[in-house]
Amino acid sequence: MEEKLRILKMVEEGTVTAEQAAELMNALGAGEEREETGLIKSGYDRKMFRIVVDSVKGDKVNVQFPVGAVKKLLKATGQLPIPQQNMEGIDFTAMMEAVSQCLDEEIEGDFVNVTAADGTTVRIFVDK
Repeated sequence: MEEKLRILKMVEEGTVTAEQAAELMNALGAGEEREETGLIKSGYDRKMFRIVVDSVKGDKVNVQFPVGAVKKLLKATGQLPIPQQNMEGIDFTAMMEAVSQCLDEEIEGDFVNVTAADGTTVRIFVDK
C-alpha cells in the first residue's frame, strides 16, 4: 500500500504522468498476484530499486520500487521517474537503456552514478 501512495504523490508532484502511474500500479498488482500464487520469477524482482537525486539547490529525491515493477515501467514507458530539470548534459535515453540492461542481467549494487555540470548527483542502484 505504501508504494501505491508514493506513486500517487509522484503524480501529484508531476514526476510521472497518470499513464506511467497506472503502469506502476499494474506492475505492483501483478507482483502481488504472482506472490500470492507462488509464481515469482526470482528473488531479484523483489529487491528494491532505488534512485537518489541530490541537487545543488537542496532538492532531494529518494524513490524506491520493487525491481519487478521497475522492469515493467521501463518496458511500458522507456523511462524512470527521475526529474530531468537542471540535468543538462545527461543522455537519459542511454541511461535508461543501461538501467534496463542491468536489470535484465540482475545486477546488484550501484550501476549509475552521475554528477551533472551544476553538481547535481544521481545514483541508481539495487539493494544487495
